[in-house]
Amino acid sequence: MKGLVKIVGLVAWLLAVMPSVSAQWPPYVPGGVPRAADGKPDLSAPAPKTADGKPDLSGVWENGPPPGGGPGAPRPADEPPIATFFNIGAGFKDGLPFQPWAAELVKKRREDHQKDNPDAHCLPMGLLQFHEHPQPRKIVQTPSVIVIIYEANYGLRQIFMDGRQLPTNDPQPWWYGYSVGRWEGDTLVVETTGMRDDGWLDIWGSPLTDKAKITERFRRLNYGTLQIDVTIDDPKAYTKPFTVRFYQRFLPDGELIEFICNENERSVEHMSGKEGPGFAGGIKVDSKVLQQYVGRYQLAPGQLIVITRQNDTLFGEVGGLPPFELVALTERRFTPLKLFDAQMTFEVESGRATAVIWHTDTDRRAVRIE
Repeated sequence: MKGLVKIVGLVAWLLAVMPSVSAQWPPYVPGGVPRAADGKPDLSAPAPKTADGKPDLSGVWENGPPPGGGPGAPRPADEPPIATFFNIGAGFKDGLPFQPWAAELVKKRREDHQKDNPDAHCLPMGLLQFHEHPQPRKIVQTPSVIVIIYEANYGLRQIFMDGRQLPTNDPQPWWYGYSVGRWEGDTLVVETTGMRDDGWLDIWGSPLTDKAKITERFRRLNYGTLQIDVTIDDPKAYTKPFTVRFYQRFLPDGELIEFICNENERSVEHMSGKEGPGFAGGIKVDSKVLQQYVGRYQLAPGQLIVITRQNDTLFGEVGGLPPFELVALTERRFTPLKLFDAQMTFEVESGRATAVIWHTDTDRRAVRIE
């Protein structure tokens, strides 16, 4: 995957609805991984600890579904909404609290088909795009520094754990900012400032400026689940701070592959803005109609398409990958990715969807089972 297509990492897998591709290296499960009675890794076991008694976050992680379902599933009122890859504000009833200029910028970025997203140009993407990106990341934890290696764009981030403070001498801005961390009980609290002034929080282009402070709270709930709450405090772009939640799952036999985005890149020359070809928006569909489509559809044995709804937006989920937004082309026809040539159509009988058809190079029918 290169250039613009790579902006959503999971596209090739998602549109083909195929099992995960083979790893580049032979699978290897390191020693010390807890085992269930059947010999498989027990991801529900207690979280491991380091020699100094802190939770050990080390290992390879990928995005996983939140406990209790996707964005449309009921959640306790005191929990932050689940972030989604395209629009991190999808879980907020009224959307993100944009300053007027920021709302206009998001509108322009969407009209331009997100062609200026750094990820589309093989540049480092923002921390929140990294958190939600379908390609895995590896955490290397030591007492003085935590390093996160992102497979996507071969990103590298440092979190300083040696007691230093955030810089106040107006340092040169960084793509990933400057991060310092500390432990509060079993929670790793990371504060980051010093970002560039042209950041993208998500695919839609929600902005992040040089006045932002990002606070992340990492909690390893058990051996296989990492919960990350992220608070954005950016008064230049937003009228108030807001918090979203991410979940990641442990890959006991996982390893990163070498991902060199610019190698043989051929997509930039085809990117177009508002006046160029491509899909620029979508239509509004009544929420009562959208509710007809909510359910579980079986594409093949072991392959489910799960459709959920959050307010006036549908989301799809396949194989435990992060939920993706569905944009309406007609009342029954949707596209999972505005930047990719793929669509899906719901079949409806007596006010209830009975199947969904994937339209890519071939048509595949998934029958409703719930």
